[in-house]
Amino acid sequence: MQLLPLLPLALLASCSTLQDYVPGGGDLRETASLNLGQRVFSHDSANCIDEQPSAGLEYAIWREDGVFGYDFGVNYHSARDVLPVFGNTNVHGWELTSGLRRVFPIEGFPLTPYIGVGVEGWWADRDEENNTPRDGEEAGFGIYERFGVTMPISERAFLGLDVRFVQEDFIQGGELNMDGDVVSLTLGVII
Repeated sequence: MQLLPLLPLALLASCSTLQDYVPGGGDLRETASLNLGQRVFSHDSANCIDEQPSAGLEYAIWREDGVFGYDFGVNYHSARDVLPVFGNTNVHGWELTSGLRRVFPIEGFPLTPYIGVGVEGWWADRDEENNTPRDGEEAGFGIYERFGVTMPISERAFLGLDVRFVQEDFIQGGELNMDGDVVSLTLGVII
């Protein structure tokens, strides 16, 4: 599972062929972005560290007049805390995302909203000072819904806000509950 973060690189290596599968006939748009934010787990999470800093890289491709485009990303989150009974606890993990994105450019308006849905694969590790059944690695799959907005800051760069809602517990049980959301500030470039 340690190789899980390398999967998006393999997907991005074939981007020249991906252009052929983007619906629509208008101009092709591609972006790459750095997402910095907060991974917030649901309150019934077995992680007990509900809020974790998150960082990620994302690639998106769509056509201006297309019905939808695609996005691919890799995200990392980690936090350490001293928890009652468990002692020093560190939870960290990787998430790979792949989905459909719909961009809504508004002529004459500086903000560009978007929505999306997709699937994600995840891997997480929980290390506790006092061993319990929740200590150890776990991996699984889930789905996500997202919305966001971008604003150009130059001809080739943009800032944005991205919110992604993650659901996985209905697909797979386990000790770690990865349900929650990710709120990120985005700094990106237009390729």
